Amino acid sequence: MLNKFPHQNPTCSSGVLDPALRLQGNPTASGGVFWCGNKFIIVFLVACQVQAAAGIINRTPAEIVEKVTGNFLKIKDASAEIALEYDTYIFSCAGKKRLIGKGQYKAPDKLQGTIETDTYFTRGNKISKLDKNNKRYCVTLLNAPDFSLGYHPGLMANNFFLKLLKDNPEEIVIEGTPKPRVLKNVKKIIFYIDPKEYLLRKLDVIFPNPLLSGTIYIDYEKIKGLWVPVGCHGKSAVEVRSSILIGVGFKLASTNMKINTGLPDKLFDPGF
Repeated sequence: MLNKFPHQNPTCSSGVLDPALRLQGNPTASGGVFWCGNKFIIVFLVACQVQAAAGIINRTPAEIVEKVTGNFLKIKDASAEIALEYDTYIFSCAGKKRLIGKGQYKAPDKLQGTIETDTYFTRGNKISKLDKNNKRYCVTLLNAPDFSLGYHPGLMANNFFLKLLKDNPEEIVIEGTPKPRVLKNVKKIIFYIDPKEYLLRKLDVIFPNPLLSGTIYIDYEKIKGLWVPVGCHGKSAVEVRSSILIGVGFKLASTNMKINTGLPDKLFDPGF
């Protein structure tokens, strides 16, 4: 029988794939691909599955973060009743405290919250506090993430040099090293992303001081067909003064969450 492809073995036990059809990516993952009618298709599909299982996707951390951010920004606005429980500790627990109030968000960069008798407005790294006597106080967050882009997962790429540690169908793990003038008391943050829903699920905070550690879990609830962050819990550390860090455990929960109701901009006017 005349060999239709003279550069290959007609038994299909070996051969060289036409360069125009050669697979891209890690050549060792495919094992070998041979042009022999339907057998080529079968081997091609098996090779693709092997590559996917090995996490060979060839995408950057920034592309993953962009997808997570796109999902989050489907939430145009949100409002809920909130409760914050926290305790601080250095050598032992200093006692648990609880604050309740209401929070509102409008994408991408507007936050407003009322805690007991005080109302807080944020814009970037500035916070404006209005007390019960209508007296206003303003502070600026220093050595913190740069919130100029707003409050969403896109802050990962804006504030950290990102390195992809794991990318497979079960889990995506990205290492973030703070950029200059960002989080000076944090060495690294490890971000854990759900590859099925593209949700940021967990953060591990690594401090220069090995006696301190931080892990934050983010809780979601499906509302109007969207996965909405409704709380978080875990432990971390906060700077009090003169670069002194103390440990803190916390739980932030929300109830009666409403999204995409068309909140007006005037609710978020901080009057800086």
